[in-house]
Parts: sequence; C-alpha cells; structure tokens
Amino acid sequence: MATSSFILFSDYKRGVSQVSHNLNQIQSSYQQSVSYSLWNFDNRQIESQLNGILNFPGVVYVYIESRNKLIQSAGDIYARTDHQYSFELTHQSAAQSYQLGSLYINVDYSGLYDDLKHKAVNILVSQFLKTFSVSIFVLFMVRQLITRRLSTMAEWAGAFNLKNLDQELTFSGNKQRNDELDMVAAAINQMRNTLKLDMIDRQKSQQQLEDTKEQLSVAIDNAALGFCQYYPNQDRLTCNNHFARQLATTQTELESMAHPMDRFRDLIRGIKGPEQRERINQLLYGRISRIHGEFTMVNFRNEKCYFDITFQIIQYNESRPHEVLICIVDKTKEHTASRQAQELAVSLENKVTQRTEELYDEQQRANATIRKLQTRLDRMEADSSSVTQMHFDGLLLKQLEKLSAENEIEATSCLAVYQKYLNISLNDQTTAIDMASCIQSWLRESESFKDIQTNTKLPFSLMMNENPGLVVFLLEHLFEQEPVLENCRQFELELRVDHDMAFVVATFDLIDGIEETPEHPHVDLSHFIVTSRFRGELSRKLVSPNRLETRYSFSLFPDQMDT
Repeated sequence: MATSSFILFSDYKRGVSQVSHNLNQIQSSYQQSVSYSLWNFDNRQIESQLNGILNFPGVVYVYIESRNKLIQSAGDIYARTDHQYSFELTHQSAAQSYQLGSLYINVDYSGLYDDLKHKAVNILVSQFLKTFSVSIFVLFMVRQLITRRLSTMAEWAGAFNLKNLDQELTFSGNKQRNDELDMVAAAINQMRNTLKLDMIDRQKSQQQLEDTKEQLSVAIDNAALGFCQYYPNQDRLTCNNHFARQLATTQTELESMAHPMDRFRDLIRGIKGPEQRERINQLLYGRISRIHGEFTMVNFRNEKCYFDITFQIIQYNESRPHEVLICIVDKTKEHTASRQAQELAVSLENKVTQRTEELYDEQQRANATIRKLQTRLDRMEADSSSVTQMHFDGLLLKQLEKLSAENEIEATSCLAVYQKYLNISLNDQTTAIDMASCIQSWLRESESFKDIQTNTKLPFSLMMNENPGLVVFLLEHLFEQEPVLENCRQFELELRVDHDMAFVVATFDLIDGIEETPEHPHVDLSHFIVTSRFRGELSRKLVSPNRLETRYSFSLFPDQMDT
C-alpha cells in the first residue's frame, strides 16, 4: 500500500507539473499574438487563438476581460474548474505600452484524476494477483514443509502412551533433509528412548520394592517384631499377631478392646513406670514425637516381662497426633540371661585366677605357632611375587620374540611402552583417587578423541586406592592405541559398579563394518595389568560388524582380596 500510494502521488505531481508546463507554454506562445489581435480588433483571429488554447489538456474555458468586461471567450463556462491561470495582455508601441486586458484560463484536473484512478485500479489488481499468487505458493510450501509434518507429529502424539514406547516418530519424504522439524523429531525420539529406559528402570525398581516389602514382611514375622497403629481420635488400634502374643492375648481381643491405650499404660511397672506413663501422655498430646526405651510390664496373664518399645507419631491432624506407630520387642529372655550372667560372673571370677596360668601356657604355645605361620606366610608371599614376576617376564619375552622379526621402529616403540610401565610400577604412588574424575580428565586431554563424537556415562564419584599413573597408562594404551580408532564414528564410555567390582565398558561405533576383531598391539600387557594389579578381567570382542566393545573390570578393594 505504501508503494502504491507513493507511485500514485508521484504521478499526480507529474500531472500537475505537466499542466503548469502547458500553461507556461500557452503564455509564451499566445500572449503576444493574442495581444496583437486584440489591438487590431481581429475577433476572428482571437476566437481561433482561444480555440487553440482549448486544445491543451485540462483547459475547459478561456476568456479575455478588459476593465471588468468580457471581451471574448471560448469553452464551457459551467465546466468544473480546479485551477485558474491568468496573464496580462499589453501592446507595446514606439512611444509607450498599453494595457489591453487579461487572459484567463480555467483548468480542470478531472482527466488527471481519471488517469490516476485507472492506474490505481491497475496497481491494486496487479498487487492483489501478485500477493494472492505468493500467498498460495507460501501456503503450499508451508503445507509441504511444515503443516503435513506437524500433522504427522500430532497423530504420533495422539497415539503415544507409556505402554508403547517402541513407535518411532518419522517423516516420509526426503531422508537427506535435516531442518528444524527433523531436529525436533530427533529430540522427541531421543526423549522417547530415554523415557523407555526410565520406565524399564522404574519397573525394575518397583519390582525390587515389592521384593523388599515381601522380604521385610518375612523378616518381621521371623524376628517376632510386634507392631501396631494406634488412632487417638478413634481410640482404637490395629496390630499384628506378634504384638498380641507378646502381651499374652489375641489380636481380635486387643483390637476390640475399649480404651486400649489406658489399658496398655496400666500394664507398665517398675521404678521408671510413672515417668514412662507421663511421657506417653505427652506424646498423645503432641508435645513429643518419639519415645524409645526399655519398659518393665506385666502381660494379660500377670507375668512380669521386659520389652524394648518405640512410640512414633507418623501422622498429625493439625497439632494433635492422628496415627501413632508402636513397635515392641520382647527382651524378657535377654534380661533373664543378663541376670543369670551376672550370677555366673561371680562364680567365674573365682576360676579366672586358675585359668590365667593355663592361658599363659597356651599363649606361649600360640606365639610359637604364630611365628611358624608368619614364616610360612612370608614364604607364600615370596612365591606369589615370583609367579607374578615370571608371568611378566614371560610376557616381555614373548613380545621381544614377536618384535625380533619386525622393524626396529616398532620394536623400539614397544620397548618404550614396557619401560614406561616398569617406571610406573616401580615408582608406585598409590593414593586415594576419584576414578570418574580421572577418566573425565584423560578423555578431555586426549588428542585421539578430539574429532570423534564421545558419549560418557559416569557416576558422580567413585573413590578407590590406586596409582593414578597406572590408571591413565591403561586408558591410553588400551583405548588410544585401538586399531579401529581411525574407522570410529562414535565412542561411548561407561563406568558402573556392581558389588565390590567396577566395570569400564568402551564401545567403538565404526563407519565401515569389519568381519574380524583386529589385533591390538598392547592387549597382552593390558590383560596382565588388569588381572595381576586390578584383580579383574579384560575382554575385547566384535559385537556386530559396526560395533567393537572393550571392557575390563577392577576390584574396589584389592587389599581385601589379597588377604
């Protein structure tokens, strides 16, 4: 609209300028001739000249006035006049100049306005057709590139549910295209996969929780733990069989009893009885939330018993207890045994002196036995060290024999690796390290993985006692010297813990598939380090033609395994 308005305004200014130019041309062309004809009273010539002026575009009426009297006119006096132009008619003689009158020209812009209207219609029609065509094309492209795929996404979202997470969101058409919607679809699929894994973990956790509940229920039954829930607002309780049995009653009788908490407090005996009953009253008023201690009570058969009892408020209604959990463990046998033990202690005191001499003799014999065992242990440690050294010597000899037929550069490089390992082993700097942080630092500083997409799945922290130089040495020569690294598109590294063992799993996604697992130059040395130092296992296998997996395990407590 702004462009069209500017074009029309420019045409209007050009038309007005053309009319002004015509009027100036009329003045320059007709002023002298009309003045001459008027001086000579040549009416026929004047009429012809005025009709000639009418031929100019926009001129509708022309007339000559002299002293407010109409001398001659031409055209339509009633025609619309948008502008009037006039100039003086004079005659110049040798002696002086004579004022003959004025020539008036009435100009109508109707023609100009009609041209502008016609041009405006043409512009609007052409702009409408152009805009309509562009809109149709844009709508078509939007439908092809956006709307159709949004419809596919809407249908997929409508059919999406947590029970069917295997259906992938895909678009039909050009598979090579990768625009924003394809990125959104990829993100949705990644979210779907993550959600699927989370659902699997949740199901496992739910199953583990059910198993734990079942095990806890069995453990409670086997442990003879009595517990009940008391509801102060309703003044009633629910309990298990162990709770009722320990009070020498039945579950049905106890749950149907009126004012059960008052009856329970009346059963408390002993020196601490009044204080314990008062603390129970304070708990029922919400002033304290937990009571735990040893209670002396009589059961419903009036037998004296000793219980370890815990009162715990587990739910409030405003500021008052709504539900109280009571756990009770029968300690009568332990208390009786303790009393009997005290009685036995007195009798045992008399036997201690006699037994001391016997123990002294036995200690002397035990010390002699310990010295013999220590000697045998030192001998076994020496034998174990010799076996480990023989294993390493055999490995080094095997590598030297293998390299004897190869070129000198490879032999020198291999010997440098073994020399580096020996320096690290002899200069053992074992300390507490964070295995996850150590792996992250190595991967961040490694030049071999700069151009490879890497994904890591590491715990927040994994502390252990080990030589950090040996850990980095194993990572460098096992993963950075991997023969398939040049053919690797993506590298995934995972660190997980299972009981007292940790596992490092590395996966190489290959660009071109291979048929056999390529030989690794340092796999024998790496296997020796993992088995002898880390007390673990090393495996390297081709999972599929495009996927190679290398994993090794290590003990989190190698010192305990040695003992």
